[in-house]
Amino acid sequence: MTPLGDGSTFFDVPSENVATSATAPSGDRRTRKREARRHQLLDLAAEIVDREGVGGLTMAALAEAADYATASLYTYFPSRSALVAALQERALVVLGEVGAGAAAAWDDALRVVPATAPEVAALARLCGFSDLFLAAPDRHRHEFRLQQQLLVTPGVEDAADAGAVVPVAMHVLGLPHRLLAEAAELGALRVDGPLADPLGAPVDASLARTFAWVLALNGALLADGLVTGLPATGAQVGTHVTEALLVGWGADPVHLASARTLSAPWLDAADPRRKAR
Repeated sequence: MTPLGDGSTFFDVPSENVATSATAPSGDRRTRKREARRHQLLDLAAEIVDREGVGGLTMAALAEAADYATASLYTYFPSRSALVAALQERALVVLGEVGAGAAAAWDDALRVVPATAPEVAALARLCGFSDLFLAAPDRHRHEFRLQQQLLVTPGVEDAADAGAVVPVAMHVLGLPHRLLAEAAELGALRVDGPLADPLGAPVDASLARTFAWVLALNGALLADGLVTGLPATGAQVGTHVTEALLVGWGADPVHLASARTLSAPWLDAADPRRKAR
């Protein structure tokens, strides 16, 4: 086992994809200090990505920002790829928590609306998710920008590190997947048969719709970076994309209009900046 600067070995370093609090006694002072330092390093890494993009995040850049010797960073992250994966996982956890909290708030809001048709309620939740996603670059800048850049920057993570993040990413995608599946079950969307993946294996229609929707919303938001400019913001384009996809998947336009009216105030109601004013 390779010794590290603090006398430990690489086998003593917790995996970047497993929360330290879940793998070490909560009373271990050394572990708590180590985890706090690791979080501070990830904070600095997020700032570098925000300023310079994923390409600017190197071990040397992080060492300079943290005033560390570059070699000492390897006691926390065994490679640049592992560093990026740890940063991505943390960002996904934040976005997942935001989505879960919002979904609970949508359910609370719908409970106080009398006689809402189940189909309209299901579509309202989908509109709520679209609004939440399209607001993420403003409200969760560090986390969302990292995910976008990783989509368009190949080779940042090696296969093992990228694969370790997949379960967290799929957990985050579980919310739109569930909302789409429930909408189909309630008759708000058309029920399609399973599709086939490139190897011919069946793929659940709601999962295929999830990927299509999320990637389309990401593409709409990337339009904000076009130097020529557009007559609409990426969020406005994304809203049109959501409505077009839902109608294409069988949503009744009248139901969708009612759903949009229901969901319109949800995003502002959940904005902590609005509550503070």
